[in-house]
Amino acid sequence: MADASEAGPAPATHNTISGGQARDVIQGGVVQIYPAPAPVRSLNALPPRPAALLGRSGPLATLLALLAPGDRAGAPTAIALTGEGGVGKSALMAAAAHEAHKWFPGGVLHADARAHGGGEPMSLEELLGTWLRAFGIPGDQLQPHRAGLLGQFKSRLWEAEEALLILLDDAAPDEHLVPLIPPDGRHRLLVTVRTAPEHASFTVLRLDTLSPKDSLALLAAAATEPVPPSQLDEIAALCGHLPLALDVVAGRLRDGDDSAQRILSALRPPGERLAELDPVRQAFEASYQALGDPDARMLRRLGLHPGNEIDAGSAAALAGVSPAEADRTLRRLVRAQLLRPTGPEGRVRFHDLLRLYVGELASQEAESARAAALERLMAHYGERAATADEAWFDRERGALAAALAAAVDQGRYERVGPVVDHLVAYLLRRTRTVDALFVLRQGVLAARHRADHLREAELLRMMRRHYRALERWPEARSCAEAGHLARIRAGVRSPELDDDLGEQAAERGDPGAAAHHYGRAVRGWALRGDRHRLAASLLARGDAEEELGRARDAALSYRRAVATAPDGDLTVVAHAWLKLAGCAAHRHDRRQVLELLRRGLEVARRSGDVRVTVEALALLMEAEKEAGRLGAAEQLLREALSEAGAHHLPLLREQLLAIKPPWLKLAAEPEPAAAPRTGASPAKEPPPAVPDPPVERAAGHVRPVLLRLLALPCCGVLWALGCLTVALVEGGPVAPWPAQLALAGGTAWAARRVWQRSRGSRFGDLAAVGLHRFHAVGAAGLLAAGVWAGAPGGSAVAAGLLVLHTAAQLWPAVRGRLRSRA
Repeated sequence: MADASEAGPAPATHNTISGGQARDVIQGGVVQIYPAPAPVRSLNALPPRPAALLGRSGPLATLLALLAPGDRAGAPTAIALTGEGGVGKSALMAAAAHEAHKWFPGGVLHADARAHGGGEPMSLEELLGTWLRAFGIPGDQLQPHRAGLLGQFKSRLWEAEEALLILLDDAAPDEHLVPLIPPDGRHRLLVTVRTAPEHASFTVLRLDTLSPKDSLALLAAAATEPVPPSQLDEIAALCGHLPLALDVVAGRLRDGDDSAQRILSALRPPGERLAELDPVRQAFEASYQALGDPDARMLRRLGLHPGNEIDAGSAAALAGVSPAEADRTLRRLVRAQLLRPTGPEGRVRFHDLLRLYVGELASQEAESARAAALERLMAHYGERAATADEAWFDRERGALAAALAAAVDQGRYERVGPVVDHLVAYLLRRTRTVDALFVLRQGVLAARHRADHLREAELLRMMRRHYRALERWPEARSCAEAGHLARIRAGVRSPELDDDLGEQAAERGDPGAAAHHYGRAVRGWALRGDRHRLAASLLARGDAEEELGRARDAALSYRRAVATAPDGDLTVVAHAWLKLAGCAAHRHDRRQVLELLRRGLEVARRSGDVRVTVEALALLMEAEKEAGRLGAAEQLLREALSEAGAHHLPLLREQLLAIKPPWLKLAAEPEPAAAPRTGASPAKEPPPAVPDPPVERAAGHVRPVLLRLLALPCCGVLWALGCLTVALVEGGPVAPWPAQLALAGGTAWAARRVWQRSRGSRFGDLAAVGLHRFHAVGAAGLLAAGVWAGAPGGSAVAAGLLVLHTAAQLWPAVRGRLRSRA
């Protein structure tokens, strides 16, 4: 074989084979080896240093302490920096790397895994290949599978003479992180990840949003022109103090053509906020897309929850799963930084901006799915509220009130009642009268839409009572009028109506009428066996009798109230003991007064009703002062003032300060300032903002009431007059028509008498009720008389009108019974 120069082959450079076949050929000779190029190392891959890192001095110091070199016991080799999207994990990692790289002379490895950054995430094989190339290993020498790549990577770490810092930004979950943990304590692995690793080798450092002070400093530094701090505070709050959102706004503030007021106008509408903060929406979207189907479904359903905090029971009701499964899902969402834990009992909440995003997800659910979720949630709240303790109501009262409003808005009226009853009782025990009015308003609206006018009237009566407690007289009068019309529409003369009429008579200053109506209510509740209502009516009747000067009858009513009240109705019992003390005071029995007041205070404290407790303290303080025990009186007054202030009872507190004796000087009371002018009175606390009474359409009751009470009887009167005129002019039977006129007129009188707001004789009441409800019997008799007299057609029309009137009176009662059975 010749080479290109046609010269003979050089020794030991060519093989010459001749002859037969050979199986193995082994060549010996001299081999010249040329040195391969040295591998290129690239271990200085520091990420860019952030321009500013406000409000992160504490987390940065903690992170640097974890990164400090050394093989000391307990030193972490793997650190996970977690937090929701946009919280600034990457910036903190970069800042810490620039501070700590001097501790790692072996170099820095860095990669962005892009798990949530858009595009195709980096696989573990790609990541290992990138770092092994940085160690200088050529691509054709990399192992073709994961196990081989991991072996090469761990070997390089073992062989490294000096410590290395390994940085992985936006990492994927555990299965991509655990294999990267350094094999010895010299090196450090620092990753940013949204789902906190569960592996024991990782030390997890959770990064939270900025403080309001740091948010304000960040925005103020970005503004090119002076901006009022109040506007910057509001912008920071609307951004939820999330660094990514603040960076978006700061970029707009750096633009001299954009103003803070314009930014505020864009951020204030909740539905437009995420559109203005689009990078934040993208970060949330990436976290949502990384979830599995069960977790994503739960997150969407949680967007329907109206409260700020969510427990496993509410989450289970919304998602239609068991509480145990809901609890597991909530824990996974907390690890994924989509929920924030609020306590050891498992309650969670959203970041403000994330709540807006999840609300958008929930709005994309099918209408039927949203309605079913709300139905299950309200059913859960109704069952839970019936047996819940005060602590549960303390946690859930905001969510319950918001759920009631959502149920009314979406027409789930049948689920509102049970929640309203228990929530109002709790709020009144806590003296949150204004909150109770908001809840009662939702109950009234639900009852009105369900045409449950008896319950509507009862709730309006409760609202009227609490409006009066807050000295909101116009609202109380509106509720009184609307409630009375609702009772008329209910069509049943009930003990509730008698209680209502007695209360209105007491407000008018007519104790006689009040005692009369409360007496009727007592008889009605006794027949029904309702001990709670009976005790309350006895207490009210005792007040009316005491105002009439019938002290003995009043004391009997109060004692009967104590004996009748159920075991759990301690508020009524406490009021009764205090009223009995007032009766004893009229007899100048000071010893019995003190004994009764102390008993009433004991029961009031056990009831948990702050209002009656403060009232008992004030009365006992007056009694102790009259007995000359000024030290005991001072202690009681201090306690009463403390309770009234702690539970936001400004009216009671003002009354207590008005009766405060001049010898008492409270330690916390400021010195009286000099009045600016003679006769100037101290400024009072502004009245609380209360909801408007739900009586905007109270006039809507008037037409049905007039139709039920007067329209049909008046038509009967007109028909009878017409028939009588025809009979007189043209001749014919005359006798049936005066009787018909009398019956129709009596029916109208009876209707008015039944629903009048003043007392009447018992005989008159019985006659009115009988004629009001059963005048169809008289109409049947008149029909027979008309047929006998030869005027069957005209009598049939008159009788039919009266029969319709009777049906109109009885139908609401029949409908109520049918509804209660259903």
